[in-house]
Amino acid sequence: MKREKRQTKRERKAQDPFHRPGPHATHQHIHCIACGRHLDPGELNASPATATFITCDHGSQFACCIGCMSEAEKRVVEHDRSGQPVQTASAWH
Repeated sequence: MKREKRQTKRERKAQDPFHRPGPHATHQHIHCIACGRHLDPGELNASPATATFITCDHGSQFACCIGCMSEAEKRVVEHDRSGQPVQTASAWH
């Protein structure tokens, strides 16, 4: 009986939408940048979605609640204008 072929670690990482490539790659712990609420990965993929990502001019992505979208966009615009890191709210669960 032949074993089924298993995915390699690299293949599993490539399929994970929350994987951040880089030297310190770990599974993301996502919080809204505007209110700090913990966001589950299912909230981003749900129908209708209750959370989304906003992309800055540099290509970085920032998570936010749908209700906090206007505040999050203001923070990302300020980040694009000034070049400083995005001012994120304190994280809470």
